[in-house]
This record gives sequence, C-alpha cells and structure tokens, in this order.
Amino acid sequence: MSQHFFYCSELSRGHAEKTFGTASIGEVWLLVEYPFSWGPKAFHDSDLSAEVKAYLNRAIKTIPKARLLFIKQGRRTGGELSVFVARCREQNPSIVRLGLSRYEQLLDINMQAIAKGEPNPDAAAWNSPLYLVCTHGRRDKCCAKFGYPLYKSLRSANASVWQSSHVGGDRFAANLLCFPHGLFYAHMTEEAARHVIEEYEARRIALDKYRGRSCYSYPVQAAEFFIRKEAGLASLDELRQLDCERVGEKRARVRFRTADGKVVHEAVVRSAASPFQSFNTCHATEEKSVIQYVLDDYRVTSVEADPV
Repeated sequence: MSQHFFYCSELSRGHAEKTFGTASIGEVWLLVEYPFSWGPKAFHDSDLSAEVKAYLNRAIKTIPKARLLFIKQGRRTGGELSVFVARCREQNPSIVRLGLSRYEQLLDINMQAIAKGEPNPDAAAWNSPLYLVCTHGRRDKCCAKFGYPLYKSLRSANASVWQSSHVGGDRFAANLLCFPHGLFYAHMTEEAARHVIEEYEARRIALDKYRGRSCYSYPVQAAEFFIRKEAGLASLDELRQLDCERVGEKRARVRFRTADGKVVHEAVVRSAASPFQSFNTCHATEEKSVIQYVLDDYRVTSVEADPV
C-alpha cells in the first residue's frame, strides 16, 4: 500500500492492533443533534450562534469529565431537535432528552444540574439504548469509508442508531458506541456490530474489538478487559471498580469486586509501545508506535462474605 494513500483503519487492522484500553474518557456526554454538514472541527465550524457555542463550551468545561458530540440521522429541516445527556456511570447510568425547536433554548437550561441527575421539567428520561457510529468523514476519511456504510446498514433496522462526529480513535473506524453505559467498539463490520448490539441489549459485554468503557481510565479499561477474559465474565453489571494503584512508571494494579460482593479480581497491567509503527490517522505524515496494554498478573485476591 502506498504511503501517499492509505486508510489508517486498514493499517491498524493489518497490524492486529489491540483495541482495549483506548476508549475516550467521559462520564457525561452531551449529544447535540446537528443535522447539517459537519466541518473538520464539527462544533467549531458549525453555524451555531456565538452565544450557544459559549454556553456549550462552559458546560463541557464546568461539568467534570464532560464530552460533546454532534449527532444526526440524516439532513433535514423543521421538526424538533434532540439533545441527549448521557450519564455514563458504572452503576445506574442514564440518558435524558431535551426537545428543542431552536438551539437558543439551551441558554435557559441548567445543564450542570441535569448532568448531576437533578430533576428538570425540560429533560425527559430516555429509557432505550442509543448507538452512535462515527461518520465524520471530513475529520478522517476512514470514518466515511467504514463508518457511514455501517451506520446505513444498522439504521435500516434500528431507529436508535445515530451518526456522530469525531469520537476519538480514527484508526479504529468503524467506531460503535453504546449508551448509556459508554461502551466503545473498534473496527466494526455489520455482522460484528449487530452481535455487539444483541449482547448489549441482553446486558452482556462482547469482548471482541472492545475498546473499553468511557467512565474508566485507560489502565482500568485494559484491566476490565483482561479480568473479563480471564474469568469469563460477560454480564454488563458484574464488576464494580474498587481502586487503581500505580505500581511503577508504566504499571497499574486494578481491583474489581463482583456485584454480589464476594469475589475480588485483581489485574496488574503494563503499558508498552507497540512493536509496529503506523500512520495513526489518515492525515498523519509520520509513522509512530501506539500504546498497547499487557497483562502482567491476574489473581482472585479475596472472597468476601459481606459486600461493601
């Protein structure tokens, strides 16, 4: 493949890059429907008013671990616009929806209170999953080549599937996100994505091409993957993070408790530079290594009679 024309996602797959420990970190996701063209920097390049942009900028700066994405289900004019707020906590994650006739209505919304889970008459509970596929082709051509066809195939059978702007990790296209839990998946084909969705709706986590859970730090994401793989744990609600302790410059000890409180799983994970170098976006001009996580130790450290 010529270095002058390549797809970074194909390079990543060709190197068999490990995908776990790479999910973008965020505990509150503001998903703003913007059913128009997205520039390379979707939010910055949009036609939202300066006041609305300033409001949303304040929200993502003042709400801890908040992220913003544009979403859409096709170009349209008229009708009510949706803004979803997904609270991607480990336990009892949730989504609420705001219905807008114009974006300026956001200026009267206390987004910080909504992000905390406080009741708001403008925010209605959304009790179904949301699935996002990054299709932000003007950010990276892989998201158009791999993301958009996946969106079209999934959307034809599932009204809960939306296009999204850049989610992080161009080289993992097609990227699939599952809310409210904030599960990230890489290199999705139609068959793989349908399996992920089936598992998610059965409250299970599929581990193949799993990037991680957005409420966890990168080492914790990797540890969750290894623990689930080693112990054969698929249930979405099976694990509760206890702690994460640095035990070296590139090593972390992570402990999870099972939901029944009786078993503690411990994994020591180490970050290391990949043995390969690659172009990590389609705009990259230099090949670089990426961080990959290795399991150094796994054990069941205790059996507890009384859950905390």
